[in-house]
Amino acid sequence: MTSVTTPLDTRREDPRTRERATAHLLTVTTIVESGFGIALLLTPAWVARVLAGIEHASPELSVVMRVAGGIVLTIAAWCALGRLSEGGKPRTRPLDLVPGLVVYNGCAVAVIGDALVRGVRAPLLWPALAVHSALLLWCIACLALEHTERR
Repeated sequence: MTSVTTPLDTRREDPRTRERATAHLLTVTTIVESGFGIALLLTPAWVARVLAGIEHASPELSVVMRVAGGIVLTIAAWCALGRLSEGGKPRTRPLDLVPGLVVYNGCAVAVIGDALVRGVRAPLLWPALAVHSALLLWCIACLALEHTERR
């Protein structure tokens, strides 16, 4: 037997819940990536030692790490601007940034996980893996909330 439901019978999630989840994700990502990007730009040798266990960073590695710091700061800036543009037109909503964050955090998890599997020992690799894994799951949850909202 099939049942007939009316639009009033179906439970729709409050769109503000989805917006708050995405807003919090973008705020946390802005803070985390800003701190890491600034550290990469200002002290690449220290980050190399703490994150990857490299005792003496070469000048070439420092340049590459500073470029990576600029990229990470760009991600932080996008998230900050996305957070500020929440009230904008539908195509400029912050959720439009989330698929890119899924790719970024997914790649970070894969690269850090590969380093750990290969035996790289550094103090902050496990915490970095945990942070990026949590952000990845959060991004996926935001996308899932959006998907259920569209139904």
